[in-house]
Amino acid sequence: MSKKLIAILLAVILSVSVVAVPVAAAGVTLPNTSIENMFYMLIDRLVSWLLSYFNKFWPGAEDTWQNQEEYNAEDFFPGEETFSDVPTQTEWELGYAGASLLDGIEPMSGEFFLAGSLEPLKGRVPTTVYDDQRVRVYALSDGNGTVVHAVLDAFGISRGDVNVIRDRLAEFAKENDIISLNVSVLHQHSCLDTLGLSVPLVQALFTNTAINATDALQQAKVQKSQKFMDNLTNKTVAAVMQAVKNMEPGVLTYNTKDVSEYIHDKRAPYFYDGNVHRLMFTPSDGSRATWIVQFAIHATGLGASADELCADFPYYMEQEIRENAGVNLVCVQGAELAITSTYQEPYASDEALDGYARLVEYGKDLARQVMTMDLAQEEVLAPVLNVKHQEVALKADNEVLMLAAREGVLNAVITKSDKGYKMITEIGYITLGSSALGAKVAIFVCPGEFDPAIVYGNEDAAGNVTMVESGSGSWTGEAWGREPLSKFTGVDQRHVMVYGLCNDQCGYVLRDNEYHSIIDNNEEVMAVSTTAGSTFTEAFTALLESVAA
Repeated sequence: MSKKLIAILLAVILSVSVVAVPVAAAGVTLPNTSIENMFYMLIDRLVSWLLSYFNKFWPGAEDTWQNQEEYNAEDFFPGEETFSDVPTQTEWELGYAGASLLDGIEPMSGEFFLAGSLEPLKGRVPTTVYDDQRVRVYALSDGNGTVVHAVLDAFGISRGDVNVIRDRLAEFAKENDIISLNVSVLHQHSCLDTLGLSVPLVQALFTNTAINATDALQQAKVQKSQKFMDNLTNKTVAAVMQAVKNMEPGVLTYNTKDVSEYIHDKRAPYFYDGNVHRLMFTPSDGSRATWIVQFAIHATGLGASADELCADFPYYMEQEIRENAGVNLVCVQGAELAITSTYQEPYASDEALDGYARLVEYGKDLARQVMTMDLAQEEVLAPVLNVKHQEVALKADNEVLMLAAREGVLNAVITKSDKGYKMITEIGYITLGSSALGAKVAIFVCPGEFDPAIVYGNEDAAGNVTMVESGSGSWTGEAWGREPLSKFTGVDQRHVMVYGLCNDQCGYVLRDNEYHSIIDNNEEVMAVSTTAGSTFTEAFTALLESVAA
Protein backbone atom coordinates (compact mmCIF):
# COMPACT_ATOMS: atom_id res chain seq x y z
CA MET A 1 0.00 0.00 0.00
CA SER A 2 1.44 3.36 -0.99
CA LYS A 3 2.32 6.13 1.45
CA LYS A 4 -0.22 8.38 -0.24
CA LEU A 5 -3.02 5.85 0.23
CA ILE A 6 -2.16 5.52 3.90
CA ALA A 7 -2.39 9.28 4.22
CA ILE A 8 -5.81 9.25 2.54
CA LEU A 9 -6.99 6.55 4.93
CA LEU A 10 -5.95 8.76 7.82
CA ALA A 11 -7.99 11.55 6.31
CA VAL A 12 -10.98 9.20 6.11
CA ILE A 13 -10.52 8.39 9.80
CA LEU A 14 -10.67 12.09 10.43
CA SER A 15 -13.80 12.60 8.36
CA VAL A 16 -15.83 10.29 10.60
CA SER A 17 -14.58 12.14 13.66
CA VAL A 18 -16.59 15.25 12.82
CA VAL A 19 -16.58 16.49 16.38
CA ALA A 20 -12.86 17.16 16.04
CA VAL A 21 -13.20 19.56 13.12
CA PRO A 22 -14.49 22.75 14.80
CA VAL A 23 -12.18 22.27 17.80
CA ALA A 24 -9.07 21.75 15.69
CA ALA A 25 -9.91 24.42 13.13
CA ALA A 26 -10.32 27.12 15.74
CA GLY A 27 -6.62 27.92 15.99
CA VAL A 28 -5.60 27.17 12.41
CA THR A 29 -3.96 29.93 10.39
CA LEU A 30 -2.82 29.32 6.84
CA PRO A 31 -0.49 31.33 4.59
CA ASN A 32 -1.66 33.09 1.46
CA THR A 33 -1.62 30.33 -1.13
CA SER A 34 -3.99 28.58 -3.55
CA ILE A 35 -7.39 27.32 -2.42
CA GLU A 36 -6.40 23.76 -3.29
CA ASN A 37 -3.20 23.97 -1.24
CA MET A 38 -5.08 25.51 1.67
CA PHE A 39 -7.56 22.63 1.60
CA TYR A 40 -4.78 20.05 1.66
CA MET A 41 -2.97 21.88 4.44
CA LEU A 42 -6.14 22.10 6.51
CA ILE A 43 -6.69 18.35 6.16
CA ASP A 44 -3.07 17.80 7.19
CA ARG A 45 -3.47 19.83 10.33
CA LEU A 46 -6.70 18.14 11.26
CA VAL A 47 -5.17 14.69 10.77
CA SER A 48 -2.20 15.79 12.85
CA TRP A 49 -4.49 17.11 15.59
CA LEU A 50 -6.46 13.85 15.72
CA LEU A 51 -3.34 11.69 15.80
CA SER A 52 -1.72 13.88 18.44
CA TYR A 53 -4.59 13.06 20.79
CA PHE A 54 -4.40 9.43 19.74
CA ASN A 55 -0.70 9.49 20.63
CA LYS A 56 -1.38 11.23 23.91
CA PHE A 57 -4.14 9.02 25.27
CA TRP A 58 -3.59 5.62 23.62
CA PRO A 59 -1.85 3.31 26.13
CA GLY A 60 1.81 3.03 25.29
CA ALA A 61 5.40 3.67 26.22
CA GLU A 62 5.89 7.40 25.64
CA ASP A 63 6.61 7.92 29.34
CA THR A 64 9.91 6.12 28.84
CA TRP A 65 11.15 9.06 26.75
CA GLN A 66 13.59 11.29 28.55
CA ASN A 67 12.63 14.79 29.65
CA GLN A 68 14.29 17.32 27.39
CA GLU A 69 16.01 19.18 30.24
CA GLU A 70 17.48 15.90 31.49
CA TYR A 71 18.79 14.71 28.12
CA ASN A 72 22.45 13.75 28.12
CA ALA A 73 24.27 12.91 24.90
CA GLU A 74 25.54 9.35 24.88
CA ASP A 75 27.77 7.71 22.27
CA PHE A 76 28.15 11.05 20.49
CA PHE A 77 31.40 11.92 18.68
CA PRO A 78 31.75 15.73 18.59
CA GLY A 79 34.89 15.80 16.44
CA GLU A 80 37.26 18.76 16.75
CA GLU A 81 36.63 22.17 18.29
CA THR A 82 38.85 24.10 15.88
CA PHE A 83 39.84 23.60 12.25
CA SER A 84 43.37 23.89 10.83
CA ASP A 85 44.59 24.53 7.29
CA VAL A 86 48.12 23.23 7.89
CA PRO A 87 49.19 19.59 7.44
CA THR A 88 51.26 17.88 10.15
CA GLN A 89 52.42 14.97 7.99
CA THR A 90 53.13 14.38 4.33
CA GLU A 91 50.67 11.57 3.58
CA TRP A 92 47.12 10.50 4.29
CA GLU A 93 46.28 7.19 5.96
CA LEU A 94 43.30 5.11 4.85
CA GLY A 95 42.00 1.64 5.56
CA TYR A 96 39.14 -0.29 3.99
CA ALA A 97 37.08 -3.32 5.06
CA GLY A 98 33.74 -4.87 4.18
CA ALA A 99 31.45 -7.69 5.24
CA SER A 100 28.24 -9.43 4.21
CA LEU A 101 25.18 -8.68 6.35
CA LEU A 102 23.47 -11.82 5.04
CA ASP A 103 26.25 -14.13 6.16
CA GLY A 104 25.01 -15.91 9.29
CA ILE A 105 21.28 -15.67 8.53
CA GLU A 106 18.83 -17.29 6.12
CA PRO A 107 17.20 -14.33 4.33
CA MET A 108 14.42 -16.47 2.79
CA SER A 109 13.45 -18.13 6.07
CA GLY A 110 10.33 -15.97 6.30
CA GLU A 111 11.41 -14.18 9.49
CA PHE A 112 12.88 -11.05 7.85
CA PHE A 113 10.89 -8.22 6.28
CA LEU A 114 11.99 -6.28 3.21
CA ALA A 115 12.20 -2.51 3.53
CA GLY A 116 11.12 0.21 1.12
CA SER A 117 7.43 0.80 1.74
CA LEU A 118 4.97 1.23 4.59
CA GLU A 119 3.13 -2.00 5.26
CA PRO A 120 -0.04 -1.52 7.32
CA LEU A 121 -1.29 -5.11 7.31
CA LYS A 122 1.34 -7.57 6.12
CA GLY A 123 5.09 -7.27 5.79
CA ARG A 124 6.95 -8.47 2.70
CA VAL A 125 9.44 -11.32 2.96
CA PRO A 126 11.93 -12.05 0.16
CA THR A 127 10.97 -14.62 -2.45
CA THR A 128 14.23 -14.22 -4.38
CA VAL A 129 17.76 -13.15 -3.42
CA TYR A 130 19.57 -11.49 -6.31
CA ASP A 131 22.81 -10.47 -4.59
CA ASP A 132 24.36 -9.55 -1.24
CA GLN A 133 23.57 -6.92 1.39
CA ARG A 134 26.84 -5.55 2.73
CA VAL A 135 28.60 -3.02 4.94
CA ARG A 136 31.65 -1.19 3.59
CA VAL A 137 33.91 0.87 5.85
CA TYR A 138 36.75 3.30 5.35
CA ALA A 139 38.90 4.90 8.04
CA LEU A 140 40.71 8.12 7.10
CA SER A 141 43.31 10.14 9.01
CA ASP A 142 45.66 13.07 8.53
CA GLY A 143 47.63 12.06 11.64
CA ASN A 144 45.45 14.14 13.98
CA GLY A 145 42.55 11.82 14.64
CA THR A 146 40.66 9.30 12.53
CA VAL A 147 37.28 9.61 10.82
CA VAL A 148 35.45 6.31 10.30
CA HIS A 149 32.49 5.92 7.96
CA ALA A 150 30.49 2.68 7.67
CA VAL A 151 28.02 2.55 4.76
CA LEU A 152 25.24 -0.04 4.83
CA ASP A 153 23.24 -1.57 2.02
CA ALA A 154 19.98 -0.64 3.73
CA PHE A 155 16.88 1.54 3.49
CA GLY A 156 17.55 3.51 6.67
CA ILE A 157 18.89 3.34 10.21
CA SER A 158 17.74 5.25 13.28
CA ARG A 159 20.11 7.06 15.59
CA GLY A 160 19.28 4.69 18.42
CA ASP A 161 20.69 1.80 16.36
CA VAL A 162 23.72 3.89 15.36
CA ASN A 163 24.36 4.47 19.05
CA VAL A 164 24.33 0.71 19.69
CA ILE A 165 27.19 0.36 17.18
CA ARG A 166 29.04 3.33 18.67
CA ASP A 167 28.66 1.95 22.19
CA ARG A 168 30.21 -1.36 21.12
CA LEU A 169 33.15 0.57 19.66
CA ALA A 170 33.61 3.08 22.48
CA GLU A 171 36.79 1.60 23.95
CA PHE A 172 38.24 0.81 20.54
CA ALA A 173 37.60 4.41 19.45
CA LYS A 174 39.50 5.78 22.45
CA GLU A 175 42.42 3.44 21.88
CA ASN A 176 42.67 4.36 18.18
CA ASP A 177 42.00 8.12 18.31
CA ILE A 178 38.70 7.90 16.41
CA ILE A 179 37.17 11.37 16.64
CA SER A 180 34.25 10.82 14.26
CA LEU A 181 32.31 7.56 13.85
CA ASN A 182 29.56 7.61 11.24
CA VAL A 183 27.02 5.10 9.94
CA SER A 184 25.00 5.81 6.81
CA VAL A 185 22.87 3.88 4.31
CA LEU A 186 22.54 3.79 0.53
CA HIS A 187 18.73 3.77 0.81
CA GLN A 188 17.96 0.68 -1.23
CA HIS A 189 14.23 -0.08 -1.21
CA SER A 190 14.78 -3.82 -1.66
CA CYS A 191 17.04 -4.80 1.26
CA LEU A 192 16.11 -6.38 4.59
CA ASP A 193 14.51 -3.85 6.92
CA THR A 194 16.85 -1.99 9.27
CA LEU A 195 14.55 0.97 10.00
CA GLY A 196 11.35 -0.68 11.18
CA LEU A 197 8.63 0.95 9.09
CA SER A 198 8.16 -2.15 6.94
CA VAL A 199 6.67 -4.28 9.71
CA PRO A 200 2.86 -4.76 9.73
CA LEU A 201 2.04 -1.40 11.31
CA VAL A 202 -1.55 -2.07 12.39
CA GLN A 203 -0.48 -5.31 14.07
CA ALA A 204 2.39 -3.46 15.76
CA LEU A 205 0.01 -0.82 17.10
CA PHE A 206 -2.17 -3.32 18.97
CA THR A 207 0.40 -5.98 19.84
CA ASN A 208 3.07 -3.61 21.08
CA THR A 209 0.51 -1.61 23.06
CA ALA A 210 -0.69 -4.76 24.80
CA ILE A 211 2.89 -5.76 25.60
CA ASN A 212 3.66 -2.33 27.03
CA ALA A 213 0.45 -2.27 29.07
CA THR A 214 0.94 -5.74 30.56
CA ASP A 215 4.74 -5.69 30.81
CA ALA A 216 4.81 -8.89 28.76
CA LEU A 217 7.89 -10.24 26.98
CA GLN A 218 9.43 -7.36 25.04
CA GLN A 219 10.88 -9.74 22.45
CA ALA A 220 7.33 -10.51 21.32
CA LYS A 221 6.91 -6.98 19.97
CA VAL A 222 6.22 -6.51 16.28
CA GLN A 223 9.35 -4.78 15.05
CA LYS A 224 12.28 -5.23 12.71
CA SER A 225 14.27 -8.40 13.28
CA GLN A 226 16.53 -8.12 16.31
CA LYS A 227 18.40 -11.15 15.00
CA PHE A 228 19.26 -9.28 11.82
CA MET A 229 20.14 -6.09 13.69
CA ASP A 230 22.46 -8.04 16.01
CA ASN A 231 24.13 -9.58 12.96
CA LEU A 232 24.41 -6.14 11.34
CA THR A 233 25.95 -4.67 14.50
CA ASN A 234 28.46 -7.50 14.85
CA LYS A 235 29.52 -7.28 11.20
CA THR A 236 29.77 -3.49 11.25
CA VAL A 237 31.81 -3.41 14.46
CA ALA A 238 34.21 -6.03 13.09
CA ALA A 239 34.53 -4.20 9.76
CA VAL A 240 35.29 -0.89 11.51
CA MET A 241 38.04 -2.53 13.55
CA GLN A 242 39.47 -4.17 10.44
CA ALA A 243 39.40 -0.93 8.43
CA VAL A 244 41.35 0.87 11.15
CA LYS A 245 43.81 -2.02 11.32
CA ASN A 246 44.24 -1.84 7.52
CA MET A 247 45.19 1.85 7.48
CA GLU A 248 48.23 2.64 5.34
CA PRO A 249 49.88 5.80 3.95
CA GLY A 250 49.12 7.21 0.53
CA VAL A 251 47.79 10.05 -1.62
CA LEU A 252 44.19 11.33 -1.71
CA THR A 253 42.80 13.01 -4.82
CA TYR A 254 39.42 14.43 -5.82
CA ASN A 255 37.45 14.54 -9.05
CA THR A 256 33.90 14.96 -10.34
CA LYS A 257 31.93 14.23 -13.47
CA ASP A 258 28.54 15.43 -14.69
CA VAL A 259 26.14 12.46 -14.87
CA SER A 260 22.91 14.46 -15.13
CA GLU A 261 21.67 12.24 -17.96
CA TYR A 262 21.52 9.36 -15.48
CA ILE A 263 19.36 11.29 -13.00
CA HIS A 264 15.63 12.00 -12.90
CA ASP A 265 14.08 14.49 -10.46
CA LYS A 266 10.42 13.78 -9.66
CA ARG A 267 9.68 16.89 -7.60
CA ALA A 268 9.46 20.58 -8.49
CA PRO A 269 11.40 22.85 -8.67
CA TYR A 270 13.52 20.03 -10.22
CA PHE A 271 16.91 20.85 -8.82
CA TYR A 272 19.76 18.48 -7.97
CA ASP A 273 23.51 18.02 -7.93
CA GLY A 274 24.15 16.30 -11.25
CA ASN A 275 27.74 15.35 -10.42
CA VAL A 276 29.21 12.11 -9.21
CA HIS A 277 32.08 12.88 -6.80
CA ARG A 278 35.14 10.68 -6.27
CA LEU A 279 37.78 10.62 -3.56
CA MET A 280 40.58 8.33 -4.73
CA PHE A 281 43.12 6.96 -2.25
CA THR A 282 46.27 5.49 -3.79
CA PRO A 283 48.52 3.64 -1.30
CA SER A 284 52.21 4.45 -1.42
CA ASP A 285 53.16 0.78 -1.65
CA GLY A 286 51.11 0.23 -4.81
CA SER A 287 48.53 -2.01 -3.16
CA ARG A 288 44.80 -1.89 -3.91
CA ALA A 289 43.38 1.63 -4.09
CA THR A 290 40.08 2.73 -2.52
CA TRP A 291 37.52 4.98 -4.15
CA ILE A 292 34.82 6.81 -2.18
CA VAL A 293 32.08 7.77 -4.63
CA GLN A 294 29.18 10.07 -3.73
CA PHE A 295 26.05 10.50 -5.83
CA ALA A 296 22.45 11.56 -5.13
CA ILE A 297 20.19 8.91 -6.67
CA HIS A 298 17.44 6.86 -5.03
CA ALA A 299 18.03 3.11 -5.36
CA THR A 300 14.55 1.96 -6.40
CA GLY A 301 15.25 -0.27 -9.38
CA LEU A 302 12.65 -2.85 -8.40
CA GLY A 303 10.13 -0.33 -7.13
CA ALA A 304 9.23 0.40 -3.53
CA SER A 305 7.34 -2.82 -2.80
CA ALA A 306 9.02 -5.68 -4.68
CA ASP A 307 9.51 -9.12 -3.12
CA GLU A 308 13.08 -9.60 -4.32
CA LEU A 309 16.07 -8.89 -2.09
CA CYS A 310 18.51 -6.76 -4.05
CA ALA A 311 21.23 -4.23 -3.21
CA ASP A 312 20.29 -2.34 -6.39
CA PHE A 313 22.60 -0.44 -8.74
CA PRO A 314 25.39 0.39 -6.20
CA TYR A 315 26.16 -3.33 -5.93
CA TYR A 316 26.74 -3.56 -9.69
CA MET A 317 28.73 -0.34 -9.72
CA GLU A 318 31.07 -1.99 -7.24
CA GLN A 319 31.18 -5.20 -9.25
CA GLU A 320 32.10 -3.36 -12.45
CA ILE A 321 34.71 -1.13 -10.81
CA ARG A 322 36.36 -3.99 -8.91
CA GLU A 323 36.60 -6.10 -12.05
CA ASN A 324 37.88 -3.36 -14.36
CA ALA A 325 39.75 -0.90 -12.10
CA GLY A 326 40.86 -3.36 -9.40
CA VAL A 327 39.97 -1.04 -6.51
CA ASN A 328 37.82 -1.07 -3.38
CA LEU A 329 34.65 0.98 -3.69
CA VAL A 330 32.57 2.71 -1.04
CA CYS A 331 29.44 4.43 -2.39
CA VAL A 332 27.82 7.22 -0.36
CA GLN A 333 24.29 8.55 -0.86
CA GLY A 334 23.92 12.33 -1.23
CA ALA A 335 21.07 14.88 -1.01
CA GLU A 336 18.52 12.80 -2.88
CA LEU A 337 15.05 14.18 -1.94
CA ALA A 338 12.85 12.82 -4.81
CA ILE A 339 15.77 12.20 -7.15
CA THR A 340 15.88 8.81 -8.80
CA SER A 341 17.54 7.11 -11.74
CA THR A 342 16.71 6.96 -15.42
CA TYR A 343 16.38 3.17 -15.28
CA GLN A 344 12.73 3.53 -14.40
CA GLU A 345 12.26 4.18 -18.10
CA PRO A 346 13.27 1.44 -20.57
CA TYR A 347 17.00 1.57 -20.17
CA ALA A 348 19.51 1.65 -23.03
CA SER A 349 16.53 1.79 -25.47
CA ASP A 350 15.82 -1.87 -24.71
CA GLU A 351 12.22 -2.33 -23.66
CA ALA A 352 12.77 -6.07 -23.28
CA LEU A 353 14.90 -5.56 -20.18
CA ASP A 354 13.06 -6.20 -16.94
CA GLY A 355 13.56 -4.09 -13.79
CA TYR A 356 16.42 -6.17 -12.44
CA ALA A 357 18.28 -6.24 -15.77
CA ARG A 358 17.86 -2.48 -16.13
CA LEU A 359 19.29 -1.72 -12.70
CA VAL A 360 22.27 -4.02 -13.38
CA GLU A 361 23.05 -2.25 -16.65
CA TYR A 362 22.46 1.14 -15.05
CA GLY A 363 24.93 0.36 -12.26
CA LYS A 364 27.56 -0.80 -14.72
CA ASP A 365 27.09 2.26 -16.92
CA LEU A 366 27.35 4.61 -13.95
CA ALA A 367 30.53 2.78 -12.92
CA ARG A 368 31.98 3.42 -16.37
CA GLN A 369 31.30 7.13 -15.94
CA VAL A 370 33.28 7.07 -12.70
CA MET A 371 36.14 5.10 -14.29
CA THR A 372 36.41 7.53 -17.21
CA MET A 373 36.76 10.74 -15.22
CA ASP A 374 39.17 13.21 -16.80
CA LEU A 375 42.49 12.64 -15.02
CA ALA A 376 43.58 16.11 -16.08
CA GLN A 377 40.95 17.37 -13.62
CA GLU A 378 42.22 15.19 -10.75
CA GLU A 379 43.18 17.36 -7.78
CA VAL A 380 45.61 16.32 -5.06
CA LEU A 381 44.39 17.03 -1.53
CA ALA A 382 46.95 17.97 1.11
CA PRO A 383 46.69 15.71 4.21
CA VAL A 384 44.47 18.05 6.24
CA LEU A 385 41.26 16.66 7.74
CA ASN A 386 38.86 18.69 9.86
CA VAL A 387 35.58 17.43 11.33
CA LYS A 388 32.99 18.68 13.77
CA HIS A 389 29.57 17.30 14.72
CA GLN A 390 26.66 18.95 16.50
CA GLU A 391 23.41 17.61 17.92
CA VAL A 392 20.14 19.11 16.67
CA ALA A 393 16.74 19.06 18.40
CA LEU A 394 14.17 18.69 15.64
CA LYS A 395 10.54 19.54 16.36
CA ALA A 396 8.75 16.22 15.87
CA ASP A 397 5.35 17.12 14.48
CA ASN A 398 4.71 14.16 12.16
CA GLU A 399 2.25 12.26 14.33
CA VAL A 400 2.35 9.15 12.09
CA LEU A 401 6.06 8.69 12.69
CA MET A 402 5.73 9.64 16.34
CA LEU A 403 3.23 6.83 16.73
CA ALA A 404 5.71 4.44 15.11
CA ALA A 405 8.48 5.58 17.46
CA ARG A 406 6.15 5.41 20.46
CA GLU A 407 5.25 1.78 19.73
CA GLY A 408 8.90 0.74 19.38
CA VAL A 409 8.85 0.40 15.59
CA LEU A 410 11.43 3.17 15.13
CA ASN A 411 14.48 3.39 17.40
CA ALA A 412 14.59 7.18 17.29
CA VAL A 413 16.03 9.35 20.06
CA ILE A 414 13.05 11.35 21.37
CA THR A 415 12.76 13.78 24.27
CA LYS A 416 9.63 15.32 25.74
CA SER A 417 8.64 18.54 27.46
CA ASP A 418 5.43 20.43 28.17
CA LYS A 419 5.88 22.04 24.74
CA GLY A 420 5.91 18.76 22.85
CA TYR A 421 8.43 16.30 21.49
CA LYS A 422 11.87 16.73 19.94
CA MET A 423 13.83 14.25 17.87
CA ILE A 424 17.49 14.49 18.85
CA THR A 425 19.58 13.95 15.77
CA GLU A 426 22.95 15.26 14.55
CA ILE A 427 24.78 16.99 11.73
CA GLY A 428 28.44 17.22 10.81
CA TYR A 429 30.87 19.18 8.68
CA ILE A 430 34.10 17.80 7.22
CA THR A 431 36.82 19.46 5.17
CA LEU A 432 39.56 17.66 3.28
CA GLY A 433 42.65 19.38 1.90
CA SER A 434 43.89 22.92 2.32
CA SER A 435 43.03 26.15 0.50
CA ALA A 436 46.56 27.36 1.16
CA LEU A 437 48.03 24.29 -0.54
CA GLY A 438 45.64 23.77 -3.45
CA ALA A 439 42.30 22.00 -3.50
CA LYS A 440 39.86 21.77 -0.63
CA VAL A 441 36.66 19.73 -0.37
CA ALA A 442 33.70 20.43 1.94
CA ILE A 443 31.30 17.71 3.11
CA PHE A 444 27.95 18.23 4.84
CA VAL A 445 27.06 15.22 6.98
CA CYS A 446 23.25 15.14 6.99
CA PRO A 447 20.65 12.90 8.60
CA GLY A 448 17.71 11.95 6.42
CA GLU A 449 17.00 12.75 2.78
CA PHE A 450 17.92 16.39 2.17
CA ASP A 451 16.54 18.80 -0.38
CA PRO A 452 19.70 19.57 -2.42
CA ALA A 453 18.60 23.20 -2.86
CA ILE A 454 19.22 23.76 0.86
CA VAL A 455 22.88 22.90 0.35
CA TYR A 456 23.69 23.93 -3.21
CA GLY A 457 21.43 26.67 -4.54
CA ASN A 458 22.32 27.78 -8.06
CA GLU A 459 25.67 28.85 -9.46
CA ASP A 460 25.75 31.15 -12.47
CA ALA A 461 28.47 31.44 -15.12
CA ALA A 462 30.36 33.97 -13.00
CA GLY A 463 30.42 31.59 -10.03
CA ASN A 464 27.83 33.49 -7.99
CA VAL A 465 25.71 31.23 -5.80
CA THR A 466 22.03 32.01 -5.22
CA MET A 467 19.15 30.06 -3.74
CA VAL A 468 16.68 28.13 -5.89
CA GLU A 469 13.79 30.39 -4.93
CA SER A 470 10.21 29.78 -5.96
CA GLY A 471 8.84 32.65 -3.85
CA SER A 472 5.14 33.22 -4.51
CA GLY A 473 5.14 30.04 -6.58
CA SER A 474 6.07 27.90 -3.59
CA TRP A 475 3.59 25.59 -1.89
CA THR A 476 2.90 28.00 0.97
CA GLY A 477 3.17 31.11 -1.19
CA GLU A 478 6.13 32.32 0.87
CA ALA A 479 9.81 32.80 0.06
CA TRP A 480 12.52 30.62 1.58
CA GLY A 481 14.79 33.59 2.18
CA ARG A 482 17.93 31.68 3.22
CA GLU A 483 21.30 31.43 1.53
CA PRO A 484 22.43 27.97 0.34
CA LEU A 485 24.85 26.34 2.77
CA SER A 486 27.55 25.86 0.13
CA LYS A 487 27.99 29.64 0.02
CA PHE A 488 29.55 29.56 3.50
CA THR A 489 32.15 26.85 2.79
CA GLY A 490 34.72 28.98 0.99
CA VAL A 491 34.94 26.46 -1.88
CA ASP A 492 33.15 26.32 -5.21
CA GLN A 493 30.09 24.16 -5.85
CA ARG A 494 32.09 21.44 -7.57
CA HIS A 495 33.96 20.77 -4.30
CA VAL A 496 30.88 20.42 -2.06
CA MET A 497 29.54 16.98 -1.19
CA VAL A 498 26.68 15.73 0.96
CA TYR A 499 26.80 12.53 2.99
CA GLY A 500 23.09 11.91 3.37
CA LEU A 501 21.09 9.50 5.55
CA CYS A 502 24.06 9.63 7.90
CA ASN A 503 23.82 8.74 11.61
CA ASP A 504 20.02 8.91 11.53
CA GLN A 505 16.99 8.60 9.28
CA CYS A 506 14.95 11.68 10.15
CA GLY A 507 12.97 11.37 6.93
CA TYR A 508 12.79 13.94 4.17
CA VAL A 509 14.24 17.37 4.92
CA LEU A 510 12.27 19.95 2.96
CA ARG A 511 12.38 23.71 2.82
CA ASP A 512 9.61 24.99 5.10
CA ASN A 513 7.85 26.81 2.26
CA GLU A 514 7.92 23.67 0.09
CA TYR A 515 6.43 21.32 2.68
CA HIS A 516 3.35 20.03 0.85
CA SER A 517 0.45 17.92 2.07
CA ILE A 518 0.73 14.24 3.01
CA ILE A 519 -2.14 13.71 0.58
CA ASP A 520 -0.53 15.65 -2.27
CA ASN A 521 3.03 14.28 -1.99
CA ASN A 522 4.65 11.04 -0.81
CA GLU A 523 7.70 12.68 0.77
CA GLU A 524 5.72 14.47 3.47
CA VAL A 525 4.51 11.20 4.98
CA MET A 526 8.16 10.43 5.74
CA ALA A 527 9.15 13.91 6.96
CA VAL A 528 9.59 14.10 10.74
CA SER A 529 9.17 17.86 10.91
CA THR A 530 7.49 20.64 8.94
CA THR A 531 10.34 22.96 9.96
CA ALA A 532 13.27 20.59 9.37
CA GLY A 533 14.68 22.74 6.55
CA SER A 534 15.02 25.92 8.61
CA THR A 535 16.14 24.02 11.73
CA PHE A 536 18.99 22.28 9.93
CA THR A 537 19.95 25.40 7.96
CA GLU A 538 20.32 27.40 11.17
CA ALA A 539 22.24 24.56 12.84
CA PHE A 540 24.63 24.14 9.92
CA THR A 541 25.18 27.90 9.67
CA ALA A 542 26.09 28.04 13.36
CA LEU A 543 28.36 25.02 12.99
CA LEU A 544 30.25 26.56 10.07
CA GLU A 545 30.57 29.87 11.90
CA SER A 546 32.03 28.07 14.93
CA VAL A 547 34.93 26.68 12.87
CA ALA A 548 35.50 29.62 10.52
CA ALA A 549 39.05 30.93 10.43
